[in-house]
Amino acid sequence: MIHLIWSIINGIIVIYFLFLIVGFIARGKKIFKPQFKVVSIFIMVIGIVQIISASDSEKKSNRISITEDYNRKSNSAIKQVKLENNWTFDINMLVKYSIEENQYIPIESNSFLTGLVSGYNWEFNSIDTNNLNPNGKAEFIANGILKWNLFGITVYSESKTFNGTIE
Repeated sequence: MIHLIWSIINGIIVIYFLFLIVGFIARGKKIFKPQFKVVSIFIMVIGIVQIISASDSEKKSNRISITEDYNRKSNSAIKQVKLENNWTFDINMLVKYSIEENQYIPIESNSFLTGLVSGYNWEFNSIDTNNLNPNGKAEFIANGILKWNLFGITVYSESKTFNGTIE
């Protein structure tokens, strides 16, 4: 529920920012009501700065290489694991395996958010896993940071550790 409230707050701030921009273009300084003038100007300035700096930001890839020495000509398989299932979004992980002599060797992993992800950013930091067992299962431990953003600024960073079974 808290994730939904956080996304709604982010949406309201973005809509208010757009209202301020359109209002400022249409009516000028009259859009700033005296009782909300400081807050309105603050949101407008932060929004403009975020738009300008968004093109400069370098996105970190959530792809982690597990094994470098594998036969690149062999077949591969991908297994998906849902790390966390929230009401508004999910944290997912993919593990790519190289199939060599009936052994599934993990070669890389990727993690991402799906759903209503407004106000959140997921950084996948590490994964520890081994080959799939003959029964098709492998244990894993994955770490990452869920960043709570308000209008593009990180307000809180939540460290998350997941462990489970890849099937």
